[in-house]
Amino acid sequence: MEFEFSVDENEAPPPSGFDLGHMDVRGDRGEASSRDRTPDQAMMIYLSLTLLLDSLRRFLPGRDRSCTTSVVDSSFSLTFRRGKDGSIETLHDGTVIDRSSAADLAGAVHTGAERFAGPRLPLLPEDDAGREDLEKSLAEFGNFVTQLQGERR
Repeated sequence: MEFEFSVDENEAPPPSGFDLGHMDVRGDRGEASSRDRTPDQAMMIYLSLTLLLDSLRRFLPGRDRSCTTSVVDSSFSLTFRRGKDGSIETLHDGTVIDRSSAADLAGAVHTGAERFAGPRLPLLPEDDAGREDLEKSLAEFGNFVTQLQGERR
């Protein structure tokens, strides 16, 4: 499973934590993207990524059967559904994209988030609220992923 986050190519400088961007998700059963849709489904990517990380950090260790992500300024969403065997299905518009363990899903989201944040966050002002929120959420999610992977062993 792979998650890719990006700033929209039409976003005007200077960079901001409110920039619009896209989410692309590829799994063993399909893919979903916020790109090239009518109406446009670009989202405030820094804020939406923070919501995704925080939502999964609460959902994955819990008992809820499903969790639908919220994104900022877009109708794009993903749903995560827990199977009886503990596996997690990732869905978009009711179509299954992937089925994986909680640890594998969390690892894929974390990898995608790190790939996005590494080169993008330094471009934002240090006091940018979107930057601050994503840095905090990414650190907490990184600790969560480490804990999940340790439980798998």
